[in-house]
Amino acid sequence: MREASILIVHPDRKTQRTVQRILGVTGYRVDIADDLEQAIRLMQHVTPMLVVIDGSAAMSAHAQTFFAAAKQKGTEACMTLLGATAHDQVPQILGLGAITNLLVHPMPVLAEELTITVHKLIRNDLFGAEKYLLWGTDLHARTLTRSTQRADIVASVAEAVRARGQSARVASMAMLVTDELLSNAVHNAPVDGDGVHFRKDVTRDTEIELDARHQVRLRWGCDARYLAIEVTDQFGSLDRDTILRALAKNDVRETGGGAGMGIALSYRSCDHLVFNLSPGKRTEIIALIDTRYPPTERVAASSYNVFVERLPATL
Repeated sequence: MREASILIVHPDRKTQRTVQRILGVTGYRVDIADDLEQAIRLMQHVTPMLVVIDGSAAMSAHAQTFFAAAKQKGTEACMTLLGATAHDQVPQILGLGAITNLLVHPMPVLAEELTITVHKLIRNDLFGAEKYLLWGTDLHARTLTRSTQRADIVASVAEAVRARGQSARVASMAMLVTDELLSNAVHNAPVDGDGVHFRKDVTRDTEIELDARHQVRLRWGCDARYLAIEVTDQFGSLDRDTILRALAKNDVRETGGGAGMGIALSYRSCDHLVFNLSPGKRTEIIALIDTRYPPTERVAASSYNVFVERLPATL
């Protein structure tokens, strides 16, 4: 059996070297190709467990052939890198419905987010906002036991964020994201035995007592780089395809309810949106808001990850 490796497909040599240096810490061999044609030839001799590919390559004429070859090799995941100035490509990438890990940054990429994403994919260790924050950062926790607590919790998060010296913009983004994610977890996550989302049409101001199964956990923390907002439900009913369809929405003001609208709004209100899915068990969504830059310096597009927990192999 050939040794498992990580394959980088990117035309820029500086980015190649940066990504190779970052991924070298995983202990896996790192192979490099300048384009998809070269990568397809290379895959005759290597077995990549992970592919890191340039965003423009993901939309090229050879992409379908490449992805088919990678799937045949048993590649675990594909991660796409996109330069900060190429944000116009995001709708096209989302339209493919297949890119589950997109990192948008000025190139060369930020080492910390690339490293976290790769380790989560390789190790199948998905959950917890701690992975995105500096060691020692406090995470503040609240549990929603009644649906009408949402407004008070959202307001308290915004007040606490401002009290820690963050701008009104960051506090406003925190309020919007927290409200949307909590609302989704209360109203869209619950399903009955037939998989029906029985609460999705209930008005958001209805008082609902939440028993232990229906309670929603909120955690948030800030390390002066990112404000992280984590919301967890105990149903695990959100799936990959629903997420990708929601992220691809061009107009989040459309009428109608459902998880899609809240996901789309949250994605456009943060810098990185992470979905950790354990089907039938729990869904954890982490929104990361970069607190270091004023609005005029923010990257126009946002990163996202969709991680699905792999079940342990059975004998």
